[in-house]
Amino acid sequence: MSQEEQKRLGEKEKKTFSDSLTSFFVKFRFVILGFIVSLIVAVVVVSVISYFTEKSVKMGLSEIDTITSEFAVLKVSESSDSAKEDELIARAQAVVDKRNPTIVTVRAQMIIAEIQYSKKNYEAARTAWLAAAEADKKSYTYGLCNYQCGIASEELKDFDNAVLYLKKASEAENFSNVPRALFNIGRIEETRGNADKAAESYQKLVADYPSNQWSSLAKSRLITLSIEGKIN
Repeated sequence: MSQEEQKRLGEKEKKTFSDSLTSFFVKFRFVILGFIVSLIVAVVVVSVISYFTEKSVKMGLSEIDTITSEFAVLKVSESSDSAKEDELIARAQAVVDKRNPTIVTVRAQMIIAEIQYSKKNYEAARTAWLAAAEADKKSYTYGLCNYQCGIASEELKDFDNAVLYLKKASEAENFSNVPRALFNIGRIEETRGNADKAAESYQKLVADYPSNQWSSLAKSRLITLSIEGKIN
């Protein structure tokens, strides 16, 4: 085949492909146009949602910060103002009820729990801390809120749940106070006469956190339990 023939054949193939492509776009132009429009709409919707979510977070956190500051003033003044505390709880609950983004809901439940705990409403405090924990199990607040659930449970003399929540806290990622949680588990188990379980928690504390101040206390408790003949 001569170069001239090859050239004509190439041009023919190029024209055929171009015609086919044009025919394809003409045939499916409405489908393609619909896809493009849908894509544009999706981008716009995502942008709008992102904007309002960000705005909701800012507004929600701003309200929680205000509530937290007002509660801090009450604590510093050391004056009992039950009506004001109830107002702060109601305002924080209103933030929760708006179904705000997770971070806002967690913060709102945590301040509700803190105020309720200060009022010695330990059941209500535990409920709020548990709600905060369950709202975001991947956040550092998960361990913290479970720890507080354990403390509130102990105040309620609900030692089974106190140990349960403290164990969850001790096993949570990014929880900075694991040694204290382990020590409290041991202390509670001692209180209810479970020396072996208490020793188990103390020993874990000593093994995993040998330089921690709570480890020193755990060693002291292990020595005492051994001297008293409660553990081998």
